[in-house]
Amino acid sequence: MQITVFGASGKVGSLVVEEALRRGYTVTAFVHSHSLFAPSGKLGIVKGDIYNAEDVAKALKGSDAVISTLGSWGTPGRDVLTAAMRAIIPAMTERSIRRVVTLTGSGAQAPDKPAGSGHRLFMRLLAPLPAGKVFRDGEAHMRLLAASDLDWTTLRSPVMNNFGKGSYRLDLKSGGPLATINRKAVAAALLDQLDSREFLDRAPIIHRN
Repeated sequence: MQITVFGASGKVGSLVVEEALRRGYTVTAFVHSHSLFAPSGKLGIVKGDIYNAEDVAKALKGSDAVISTLGSWGTPGRDVLTAAMRAIIPAMTERSIRRVVTLTGSGAQAPDKPAGSGHRLFMRLLAPLPAGKVFRDGEAHMRLLAASDLDWTTLRSPVMNNFGKGSYRLDLKSGGPLATINRKAVAAALLDQLDSREFLDRAPIIHRN
């Protein structure tokens, strides 16, 4: 299988690329400005702008599936996930690529779950803050996926770090505001979902195992 990894130069994206190559995948790594990798027979590098549909389409050439580890933290508009899906979804549809696995924060509400009063209050309190915009971006990108015909899964992750084990479990229950997860576990979970149908068209939360 050939996969395209968006956000490949990030902390999680680089782990996804490394693990995908270890598992025998052919990988196209989409990076914005710099690459951590040397191109090889199994790895191709595409430099581009996620806001540019032509760059996105170029990165999908020959691929069978997509993993997105993009994030909005530290970006001016904090709309990277939504902008990415507006380019990725039609490009995948045009090329008959169906499987996409994305990553967002555990604070984002899944699109199949109506927002309760607690979540609405939480989002109102966060609205003026960067975190509020990031969570809204995560929720908006899931709504775009849910409205598409793609086979999608979004993993919602708590705070990521390099501590603890690389094992994980997935379910639809929140792990609480103090939960954390090892980045290697997140990378492994994203890749494991490529061949899994358990959470098709769902947005499970990843937990330490």
